[in-house]
Amino acid sequence: MLVEIERFVNWVRRRNAVARTWRDYGYDLKQFVEVVGDQPPAAITFHDVDRFVMQQAEHGFSPATINRRLAAVQSLYAFLSDEDPLVVCPVLPHRHVLHEPQRLPRPVPQDDLDKFFVVIDDARDRAMFTLMLRCGLRIGEVASLHLTDLYLTEARPRLVAHGKGSKERSVYLSPQAERTLRAYLRERPVVASEFVFLSYLKSGLSTTAIHKRLMIYRAQAAIKITAHRLRHTFASDLVSVDVPVTTIQKLLGHAWLETTQTYVAANDHQVQADYYAASQKLEGWS
Repeated sequence: MLVEIERFVNWVRRRNAVARTWRDYGYDLKQFVEVVGDQPPAAITFHDVDRFVMQQAEHGFSPATINRRLAAVQSLYAFLSDEDPLVVCPVLPHRHVLHEPQRLPRPVPQDDLDKFFVVIDDARDRAMFTLMLRCGLRIGEVASLHLTDLYLTEARPRLVAHGKGSKERSVYLSPQAERTLRAYLRERPVVASEFVFLSYLKSGLSTTAIHKRLMIYRAQAAIKITAHRLRHTFASDLVSVDVPVTTIQKLLGHAWLETTQTYVAANDHQVQADYYAASQKLEGWS
């Protein structure tokens, strides 16, 4: 099976070498092979997938992680079935896909944001994390930004983000985001690399490198924060000032409106108003 995985991963890489999808597929599929063994794909049964799911759960992996790895297996078999229609995917969604707990997004408290940004004295890092907070960029979208994606001379400065599935979207810059980005660009070395954010080797930064920078700063600030919670904060801030959910969906690059509506559920002004109005009327609640 390792040979088939290598062919599949190389195919994904040729389709989009910039995205890190091919790396993720390679890692997840090797996790699968470590459990089911290096068998021919057609020899693997749903019982093997049962063992994989059980092993992953016993090792403490979350339902989201296990489901992602199962999706990688399904993608591999979809690739193989184009060559041999008799190859059937052993993953049975009704049997193997795990239900994930539905959690409301948690924005970062303002006090924690203040502590986080006060310890950042590097213009590059301040710009990266400000784009996540004020523009809702994912960590991968920050890493993949190129100079040609910046449109800072337009009347309303913006950039083009390369989201999931290679989908592009326009992202507008708030005054704060524009200031921090311009401050970094004035210091950015003139090098051949077209990536906006450069490593100390004058090449593009990986998502892992950006994550390590965040971990350093959050340790210095003595807070708990993630890159995705900065994005959550962006969305929650927009909901709090009644920006239409369809607009927020486009700004975040969500494929489904239901994904964006979780932010509305966490910040529903009408629910709050109705509850407190009722509490004033109900005897003993005040």
